[in-house]
Amino acid sequence: MALFWRIWTAIILVNLVVLALLVGLATLRFDSINSGLIGERLAVLADRTAAPFEAAAKIGLPLSGVRNADALLERARQTDDAILAIHVFDDAGNTVHSTVAPPPTKISPEAIVARQRAGGAPWHLETADGFLSSVDIPASGGEAAGGILIVYPGGGNVTRVRAMSAELGLVAIAVVLVVAVVSAGLLWLGLRRQIRTFEGIENAIADFERGSWRSAAAGEMSLSYLDDRTEELGELLDDAEERYRAIGEALTAARESER
Repeated sequence: MALFWRIWTAIILVNLVVLALLVGLATLRFDSINSGLIGERLAVLADRTAAPFEAAAKIGLPLSGVRNADALLERARQTDDAILAIHVFDDAGNTVHSTVAPPPTKISPEAIVARQRAGGAPWHLETADGFLSSVDIPASGGEAAGGILIVYPGGGNVTRVRAMSAELGLVAIAVVLVVAVVSAGLLWLGLRRQIRTFEGIENAIADFERGSWRSAAAGEMSLSYLDDRTEELGELLDDAEERYRAIGEALTAARESER
């Protein structure tokens, strides 16, 4: 039975490692996809919000001179109650309109760096505090007059990722339990003859050791008993060797047939 338990334990450990890797990779992939979807949705909202400011910038008006800017930003913010803030900033990164009061003087340094890397294209960024998404507002000459920045919390994404990880973990546990039961049954069916042979050998060795100990202790074990037990042990070993050779030949033939 020791052979059975060792093989069964190895199968369970291998399944645990593989499933743990799959759950981890799937969770990371889901986090990446969900973050990308949130960023793209915010980029679409930022682009729609930037349209009135773009019209003003193209006729030469400064972004700070748009009179109904607060109403435009508030209407955009109400499309999603989770939005923390929407800022309108000039080309230097100074905040000229915002849905929060008092507004920040400038957009965050990480937002400035991300905007510079984007080179005028829409961009989104996941930070420790949440998501940032922005689009530039072009002026009449083609240069950027500024941009729209949307700040979104990251707690919802973390909750969804944890929920997905928990679901995958439960599925993995169920798979391990099923594999444990099925593998135990298949191993028992496949190895029962070998297990019985090993048990017979172990019993013969145990009997031999007990007999030898009693003989040494009492000095009454006959040589005929030792010969009988030795002969029985030899027969068991010969039988086991023949079975192992037959199994090895069968495996070699199966491999050659597969090739």
